[in-house]
Amino acid sequence: MAACSVSFENATAQFGNVFGNRGVGGVMIDADGVLRNSTAEDQSRNLEQLRSTMQGAQGDLAKATDLRLISLKGIQQMVLEAQKQGKSIPEDVYCLGGLTRIDYVFVYPERNDIVIAGPAEPWAIGPQGSIVGKNTGSPVVNLDDLATAFRYVDQARNGGVSVSIDPTEQGYRQFNQALRNLGGNVNPSQAAPALARAFGPQQVTLSGLPADSHMARVILAADYRMKLYGMNLAKPPVAGLPSYMEMIQNRSNASTQIQSRWWMACDYDAITHSKDRLAWKISGQRIKTMTETEAFDQQGQRKQTGKADPVAKKWADNFTKKIGELAVKDPVFGELRNVMDLCLVAALIESQNLQSLAACDLSSILGNRGQIETIKLDVAKSLDPQISFLQTAQGLLVSASGGVMIESWYFATQIKENESVGEAKVATAKLDNDKIWYQ
Repeated sequence: MAACSVSFENATAQFGNVFGNRGVGGVMIDADGVLRNSTAEDQSRNLEQLRSTMQGAQGDLAKATDLRLISLKGIQQMVLEAQKQGKSIPEDVYCLGGLTRIDYVFVYPERNDIVIAGPAEPWAIGPQGSIVGKNTGSPVVNLDDLATAFRYVDQARNGGVSVSIDPTEQGYRQFNQALRNLGGNVNPSQAAPALARAFGPQQVTLSGLPADSHMARVILAADYRMKLYGMNLAKPPVAGLPSYMEMIQNRSNASTQIQSRWWMACDYDAITHSKDRLAWKISGQRIKTMTETEAFDQQGQRKQTGKADPVAKKWADNFTKKIGELAVKDPVFGELRNVMDLCLVAALIESQNLQSLAACDLSSILGNRGQIETIKLDVAKSLDPQISFLQTAQGLLVSASGGVMIESWYFATQIKENESVGEAKVATAKLDNDKIWYQ
């Protein structure tokens, strides 16, 4: 019996071309590992280079479809062929045929193949250098993030994939000392520069995947953008999304020692599957924003309360509601949604033994043997103080924390049988000219 053996080993047919060097989320990392907003000049130069290099979708790939089927076995063959010839991976392979979401995973034992499927469209360079669909503006799923999700699926099993941006204890102590030195009633706008300097750089904590990966940069950039919108440090590109600081400014009883943090997390419905487990359907909101209050003492030590402030929850719920719009207007949120899909697909294939069902050895992707040459980016270690101050009756309120949590293994085990998914497997191939791409 033939095995698909999706290995990517020693695949130096590079991601590290111009597409690997594109911007992510409008941020950059300087030589000291500090995350900053990229300048308009940087973004313009990057966009010009990308747009001059990209060829765009050709032939049938230039047509949008409700469902495009992408063969993992075929993707492997394309990568290995590029490696053999010493060429870069084809643009359409990097863009996974223009997929903008993953809705299905299909198993084909007769072809020893596993197929991912979802809506697809021709692609172009969008805002901030993201590769997006020409029709909807939604970011396309890319091969680099797929390879990273598969390679580090075991690490994700042991605690998920996460990033957090937090102030340091020393920063809080310095902030409190600076506040005491100012004395009396503080005007936030006048005191902000000195207080921000005292607060110092915020630390970046990442787990579950390499800090220099493209996927890590996407997660970090999305968290950073959420912080800016929540703290009223940037105006969101969608209507009806006031910042948390604007929403809370009239609350006279806001505590200066109890503060809210937000993080984005997965939000999937139960994954449905056919009786024979050869067809799987992924659905749901995909991303939700959560919140919890934290208590800080004068030494800057933090304690979770397990409770949510009502105004903070209202802001989080509204942000969740606006994620779909933000995914187009600020594409890093769409890239985060795709990353969550890929992490879930990798966990699903591993946890449900789909490679055994397909008689298809995927261990070189899903395990530590994977040798694909993925994009390597500068590692973010900290970021300049991104904090917001608000004067309340009890003193100065500070807002500074955020994060992302991807619990792919939890959602990969929330499954239920639904035979209509099996019927969809038969019917869906006809939606894209009866074709499975790259097989």
